[in-house]
Amino acid sequence: MRAHVFDMDGTLLRRTSAPVLLAAALGQDGSLEELEERFATGTATAVDFARALHELWGVVPTEIARRAFVAAPLLANIREVVADIHDRGERACLITMSPDYFAEQFLEFGFDRVFASRFPRSPETALDESAILNPQDKPRLAARFCAEHGLEIGDAVAYGDSMSDVFLFGEVGWRVSVNGDGHLADLADIAVEGPDLMVAYRAARDWCDSRR
Repeated sequence: MRAHVFDMDGTLLRRTSAPVLLAAALGQDGSLEELEERFATGTATAVDFARALHELWGVVPTEIARRAFVAAPLLANIREVVADIHDRGERACLITMSPDYFAEQFLEFGFDRVFASRFPRSPETALDESAILNPQDKPRLAARFCAEHGLEIGDAVAYGDSMSDVFLFGEVGWRVSVNGDGHLADLADIAVEGPDLMVAYRAARDWCDSRR
């Protein structure tokens, strides 16, 4: 039995992220360019990024988050991949640093768990900076998810695309770069490009099964 751990931004969401999609749904396209550049270069932390988002937008209405999700350029066959994982008696989770009110909509695709940064759902609630995830949290949460199902993190397959997945890739048993950048080039067991998650999933399963 295996656990399958998926990144969201840049992986299930092809060439974009939840904050970019949310900015578009809020009519604020381009408002994150400087912030994203600072985060990419390491001059802004995940907490800095989350704090800036919350200051910009406050509490994002449910209908706006839904509009952003519906407009998202998702990889094809996400639901079908998760269904096949379950048909084999295995488990799937999603781990992202992006806001929970966007990421949790992936639960409708059948994921067993979604781990994401928690943002306030009412104006009276302050941002809890301890609830904002960073890249180092990904292997910790993956290990917790595995333990909940009687597995070790070495039994996990990780699917990611960027620097935020480096720590996770360093801990799991199998590593799949999906439309990935150079940060994962030396860490991934296999790299797959394209718009269909099923292609990456089948390649990953073939790779894992050949090394059992």
